Amino acid sequence: MRQLLETEQCVTCASVFDPLSIRMANDIGFKVGILGGSVASLMNLGAPDISLLTLSELTDQARRVCSAANLPVVVDGDSGYGNSLNVMRTVADLEHAGTAMITLEDTVLPRPHSQPPMSLTSIDEAKDKLRAALKARTDPEFAIFARTHALEQQSLDQLIERVKAYSQLGIDGICIFGLKEKEKLALLSEVTDLPLMLISYGEVDLGTPDTMAAQNVRIRFSGHQAYEDAVKAVYQSLIQLYSNDANLHPGRSGKDLISHYAETRRFSEMISEYVGVA
Repeated sequence: MRQLLETEQCVTCASVFDPLSIRMANDIGFKVGILGGSVASLMNLGAPDISLLTLSELTDQARRVCSAANLPVVVDGDSGYGNSLNVMRTVADLEHAGTAMITLEDTVLPRPHSQPPMSLTSIDEAKDKLRAALKARTDPEFAIFARTHALEQQSLDQLIERVKAYSQLGIDGICIFGLKEKEKLALLSEVTDLPLMLISYGEVDLGTPDTMAAQNVRIRFSGHQAYEDAVKAVYQSLIQLYSNDANLHPGRSGKDLISHYAETRRFSEMISEYVGVA
């Protein structure tokens, strides 16, 4: 991971979620994988990404994935599963599990009562969490990235303020969620010297790999398509096994199947009833 971050290159990140998927990614030639919190929740609980997954469940899944191949793995640490002390426990556990990097985001999780789903912590709290993460690290090779969702809630100027603040702490990089414009990437690359990881789901044009590499982008992740396709393949195989008709429901996408079988509607109704704000 350190070699990847220190070399001017922008690599595509593979979604890895079990021992076989990481071995496939490694064999194909990927240089880095990611175990996402949403996929870990689906793999362990069959539940959507609504902060039901515990740290111990994430750590166990990370250990299974990381022990299966030598591919460096980024693990989505969410907000650290609590306050700054919980962040320290999260870093210690994931480091021990063999992960190469953790991202820690500046959102309030789990979702507080009567608050919108993507509330942001204050910059001061986010900084304290990152400082605690650095304190908890024992392996200097383990990378710590600040992940921000500010683009979903705030202006570009406010995002830049957060990136500048996080960059001064001694962390190893910045992970930005939801960036879709080349112009914003150009501005962000000028306000920090740290390596960048970009998470932008779907087809988003942020430039060529060489252009992004020159702007400090080291890791690019475009979503968990591999997991979605795996779910669809299982469904189609079971349909064929049961009815010998693989085209019984040909229009159902992996996303639709995940939403249905993770009972997203039922969980949304419970959120509306017990947490508030639909």
